[in-house]
Amino acid sequence: LTSVVFAGMLVGVYVLGSVSDSHGRRKGFLVSALLLGAAGVASAAAPSFGWLVLCRMMVGAGLGGTPIAVTLFAEWVPSARRGILSLLMQSSWTVGTAVQSLMAWAILGSLGWRWFLFLSALPLFVLVIGYPWLPESPYWLVAKQRYKDAEDIVGKVAEFNKVEAPLHTSFAPAARESYANDSTKIVVDDGIISEEESQGASWTQPVVAVLKSVRYALRQVFGERLARTTGILWLVWFANATTYYGLVLLTTSLQVESEKDKGEQRCHDGEAVFSSSDYFAVFITSLAEAPGLLGAAFLIDYKGRLWCLRIGMLICAICIFCLLIGGRVLQLVLLFISRAAIEGTFSVLYVYTPELYPTQIRSFGLALCNGFARLGGFSAPFFTVYLVENGKSSWSMILLGCLCSIALIGCLLLPIETMGTDLQADHTHDARNNNTHAAEDEDEDVPLVVH
Repeated sequence: LTSVVFAGMLVGVYVLGSVSDSHGRRKGFLVSALLLGAAGVASAAAPSFGWLVLCRMMVGAGLGGTPIAVTLFAEWVPSARRGILSLLMQSSWTVGTAVQSLMAWAILGSLGWRWFLFLSALPLFVLVIGYPWLPESPYWLVAKQRYKDAEDIVGKVAEFNKVEAPLHTSFAPAARESYANDSTKIVVDDGIISEEESQGASWTQPVVAVLKSVRYALRQVFGERLARTTGILWLVWFANATTYYGLVLLTTSLQVESEKDKGEQRCHDGEAVFSSSDYFAVFITSLAEAPGLLGAAFLIDYKGRLWCLRIGMLICAICIFCLLIGGRVLQLVLLFISRAAIEGTFSVLYVYTPELYPTQIRSFGLALCNGFARLGGFSAPFFTVYLVENGKSSWSMILLGCLCSIALIGCLLLPIETMGTDLQADHTHDARNNNTHAAEDEDEDVPLVVH
């Protein structure tokens, strides 16, 4: 069932990422929330195992829209604090993980898995209720040449934030020189995809717009300037996700195998039986994600994205290899540290990756990378649960440690540091020239920033 969820996510990230780039971040986010909530409730009511598998796959497809929220948030926050604010936003994932551990502890043994799935799906409908108040990305609106809409939304946000100076919105390149030194004005470059591509009388027009968006995005991603960086990112995302989900699964698997070694019965009517100590171990290691996330949040805008990725991967690899020493208490400590490190790097990737791609392909570029993360999640049970259950837990640790080391090498090869740069800065020159500063030629996009 775990692998089926990741298979659904693999499909969802590409489809919903394309919808987000062609029809807007808000619409992509709404489709994701509705699909995830409906499929979650349907999973709880599944009449057979076959239906449960199908519903969980649809849950995965809905989860594939998660990067849309990351992209939308990143396109609203100031460049100077984007790192820490984005990571603090992602802390909700860590909180959710801890809450799910507590819910499993409280519900699975008494009410059963159906109630657990049903209650887990309910918060999705809160997102739907709040949808009318969710603003569209001004970057996306400008890319679609909907300048008036972008001006109106930014003006409303400025008014809500009680910006004292009058806010003016103008568009480059004509206004570039006159507004360059005015801190109360926003200067925006024209996008390349017109709004007419995503609207029209024919019902096929939205589909055509999505396909055009995908074709354009693929040309950019595999073009000379971004191909090498994208390939490295795919490797890092895959290895990072496999390690992350592998550690999550390894925590439970090692606890169960430890009890088996003591001769205790761990199965009843074909279902795994977890003791209070097992749930406690899962909860403790889930809490480990909090210090990892907070550490990355405080360092990402000080040391940079690449520094956080490299140090996090190094710490995680060392801890995983040290798991081979054995001992339940030592393993729990090492799992705690490695979970903290890998959560920090995973969260930094969600900040770093959207900053590399231009607005028109940002969601799709992140979706492509996220797709490799889903492949990693799909593979994780085979790297952990399968090997541990077959008495090869040491091999599981070695494989995860090697994957983390490969991710570290990939992070060392990444050529671009995006700390402090604007989302519309042209990083493609940096990818081609292998330097660490944003390109500053005369054709560079002018940032959309409220000062």
